[in-house]
Amino acid sequence: MNLNPNAVNYAHQTGHDSGETRQLLQSLLWNRHDLPSLEHSRLYQHQEGFTLTGTVVTSLDTQPLHCSYEVETTSGWKTREVRIHLSNGTEEQSLHLKQDEDNRWWSSGTELTSFAGMNDIDLGITPSTNTLPIRRLQLKPGESASMIAVWIQFPSLTVSPLPQRYTRTGERSYRYESNNGAYQADLEVDEHGFVTKYADVWSRTR
Repeated sequence: MNLNPNAVNYAHQTGHDSGETRQLLQSLLWNRHDLPSLEHSRLYQHQEGFTLTGTVVTSLDTQPLHCSYEVETTSGWKTREVRIHLSNGTEEQSLHLKQDEDNRWWSSGTELTSFAGMNDIDLGITPSTNTLPIRRLQLKPGESASMIAVWIQFPSLTVSPLPQRYTRTGERSYRYESNNGAYQADLEVDEHGFVTKYADVWSRTR
């Protein structure tokens, strides 16, 4: 599915070290308003689905932070693999999560049994991953859906289940809720489901 008529075809070496042609569909820039922060994110399409990549430069807990991430999804927008590399002050850490064909999640050879069957990843440092359930659920205006996401917190890279609910409140607007409504945010999106405004926290500059 071509989301962008101006998309560019090119050969890209994937994280699996196998040559694969990927098509660049979107190149996006977000600004965060409660912290000094900027993010460049890109969406690619390939034979098996989509790849979402991003680079975030910000400050958390008074420390400069640089985060690069890559999220692999199926053609139906189910998350299959996540790679994160984080530089926080003078410390560096990485996280690699993968979901197998039986919908079981793994990290460094260890099965994360409490995440079995979950389809979505939520990176707490970016609004880009809100697009994944928005595209996967395909809600119509007025419809709602609940699910549990694999939530990654920053800068700790702690992973935990997070109950979430999306309600499509308009043609290009959603209400996002987590922890059974304890947190709520109104999202505005573009025609491809990418956030243009996330409450008063993030806005897109391109």
